[in-house]
Amino acid sequence: MASVPSQPILSLTPELVASLQERTQAVLSYLVKTNSISTYFKNAGCLAGFRDALGLAAEGQLDHNLLSNLDKLFDAYHDTVTLSEYRDYKPFVSRFFEEPCRTSAVENLMAPGMPFFIVHSSATSGGAPKYYPKYRHPEHMSTSTSSVMRASNPISGKNCIIYSLVGRQVVTALTADGEVDRRMLVCLMSTGTVRMFNDMVSLNSESLLHVYLPSLEVVDRDPFYQTMKIPNNSSPLAASYIHNYKSMLFVHALFAVQERQLELINAMFTTVFRDFCHAVVSNWDTILDCIKTGKIPDLEGIDHVRQNLEQFFKADPERAAELRNVDTKAPGWFTKVWPALHTTVAISSGPFSMPVPEIRHYIGDDIPLNTLGITCSEAFLALPYDQRDPSLYKVVGSDDIVEFLPEDAPEDSRHVVQTWNVEVGKRYEVILTTRDGFWRFRLGDIVEVVGFDPHDGQPVIHYIERRDGGLRVANEVTTEDHLQRVVLAASKSLGTVSEFCTTADFCNTGARYAFFVELQYEIPPTASASPLQLHAALSEQNDNYRMESLSGRISKPVVRVVRPGTFGEYREWKVRKDNIAAGQIKMPAVVSNPEILQFLEERVIKEFSA
Repeated sequence: MASVPSQPILSLTPELVASLQERTQAVLSYLVKTNSISTYFKNAGCLAGFRDALGLAAEGQLDHNLLSNLDKLFDAYHDTVTLSEYRDYKPFVSRFFEEPCRTSAVENLMAPGMPFFIVHSSATSGGAPKYYPKYRHPEHMSTSTSSVMRASNPISGKNCIIYSLVGRQVVTALTADGEVDRRMLVCLMSTGTVRMFNDMVSLNSESLLHVYLPSLEVVDRDPFYQTMKIPNNSSPLAASYIHNYKSMLFVHALFAVQERQLELINAMFTTVFRDFCHAVVSNWDTILDCIKTGKIPDLEGIDHVRQNLEQFFKADPERAAELRNVDTKAPGWFTKVWPALHTTVAISSGPFSMPVPEIRHYIGDDIPLNTLGITCSEAFLALPYDQRDPSLYKVVGSDDIVEFLPEDAPEDSRHVVQTWNVEVGKRYEVILTTRDGFWRFRLGDIVEVVGFDPHDGQPVIHYIERRDGGLRVANEVTTEDHLQRVVLAASKSLGTVSEFCTTADFCNTGARYAFFVELQYEIPPTASASPLQLHAALSEQNDNYRMESLSGRISKPVVRVVRPGTFGEYREWKVRKDNIAAGQIKMPAVVSNPEILQFLEERVIKEFSA
């Protein structure tokens, strides 16, 4: 049984301060020695002062006296490295997408060598995705990756692990002679991390199998991996090579339901877990028929792996008959399907907390829903601190340098504070200097410090919201965090809201907030009161909203209930439209993209206004 973590402490001892300083300085020393050979480090304008301090501008070599004095090295870093954003890196990263891509142009670009894979962001807001090269690092600088992978993929028991191994494209780097030197998959962070952790490599032209699928290139040994099934996983690997989101979920559900002894389900995010639950529920009779006959139905996008799936799927009439006795209306009925189920895993903090009540309806109140941590395209930021509170995380601090910019401070590097200087109860934007060559990168995520780990002093935090994710229709801004709170307050009239988003609505009655909500149950008779409940909650949460409303600049909100399954359909639509893998796709809390708004409007089944 896992030990219960200690209560976070509210202040640091001198010993813990010294420990944090020592660790940060050690990471900085490693990053400087390792990444100072990179093209970005040598040429980026935001690092000019740091290069001068290191002696690189004049001598071309590092000042070893400075490197040996870690206090001075950190002071030089702190005083000279300015904040950076993606636009600072884009001119460099875009070299990977030049035609042709030459190894000479991208080797040692952000960090030594060539990337193992290239992350693309999920482009939540509907804009262009961002790209982040990801390199393989020594084990002692990869503790966060190892921790997440161990939690995601237990080596014992029977587990349903829902993840994708496909990407949106393959970048091929060529030698000076035009020969293939390296193929790098462009994919989600979770996809690339699984591949790298399991050494699913593609290093040279001699081992490459030139296999192509519609809209998707498959690299190196993927055709071989597609024939495999990890003994303790319910689904064969072929299921993770299905690009169609709905078909991928159905196949995972099919193999999971067939497995009597399933102990763990890992969907990585609650939104995907919710879609998985819907795949089980809406296809229940079909799944049981398949288990009885041993036949996999015709599904879109599985032809390339059908044979590999069928070799592991055998008829089990006894299991099908057993499952027909399960009461699929009863709360917690998944525990009747899988009596051995003891753990579920999905990130459930911040915007991912909304689907939790619906997931609980299926798994019951006694099965733990563990979180994986705060992961993003740029880095692993934090790991779970106490699984009893899925919103509580501990900053990693062992692989990258994590710094903090006070939310209310000027957006300037002079105001950045370190892990040992943050204050309990204050909110900060996270700043990252990473192994992959990003220096004082503004992550855009706001966290609140709630204490410190008594063992190593690392800050314990709550994730709050995106810094730029608020909604504004007049002279007010309502943050993502406040929007989520007011939707929860409106559950008194709406019932359980499984997922939601908002937009600015400029109608004949004036500017107002529009809430698109998907409900767990039928629309209740009390739903007509929801606009007034939302208005009251917004006025209570945000005084500027209240004043603008009293002056007549903001009208009362409108609530648009969308048909069941809409947000899952959005994720499927996003996968198809942007040719990306299923995974970290979430509806933005505030929607302004006309295409997404049209998608939502077409699925509205009921509207309520005051």
